Amino acid sequence: MNDEMIVGGFIFGTAADADLAREELARIEYLDANMNYSNTSKVKQLYDKALDTKMFHTPVGWRYMDKLAGILKDSGYVPEELRPIPLYNVFARVEEDHSVLERIRPVKKKKDPYKRKYALAVMLIGVLIVMVITMFVIAMKAETPNMLNYRNAIINEYADWEQDIRDRENAVRLKERELNMISPLTHDEQKELQEQQQELQEQQQVQGED
Repeated sequence: MNDEMIVGGFIFGTAADADLAREELARIEYLDANMNYSNTSKVKQLYDKALDTKMFHTPVGWRYMDKLAGILKDSGYVPEELRPIPLYNVFARVEEDHSVLERIRPVKKKKDPYKRKYALAVMLIGVLIVMVITMFVIAMKAETPNMLNYRNAIINEYADWEQDIRDRENAVRLKERELNMISPLTHDEQKELQEQQQELQEQQQVQGED
């Protein structure tokens, strides 16, 4: 048996309770050395003050309070005139009704790990969507051909190439005419001649019907 757990004839379950009992025992020894227990008025004041200040919390102190109550009773006090000694402890362990406790105790909300993961996934998806849109816009506006704008780039390049050929062809035809050289009609002239011939055929058809 551990003697450090024994104080004033009581065995305590924890070292903290044993230390508290030692403090109360030292307080009682001081009172015994300085208190005149034959003075009933002083004893009554000490009794009430100990209750008001909750001076004692262990059986060591309760026993001293019972001693003071005994002195007062021997001096003429009846039990009804003395305040009861509170015992700040629970001695009988009753099985807890868990159904009642669940209604009384506040329910703690459990953190849902999936909710956090879902929020993180949504945020990542949003970031990826923004990145894809940004890359798409940059690719469409890029001057160099790529997977997204290659069709427009080829069409534009072909149109520029065709226009350059026409300009060169017209320039050659004009130069040949300046040198009195016979040369075939230019592309534009051929197109204009075809349109004139088509108009002439349409007029002839109309006259024939009349």
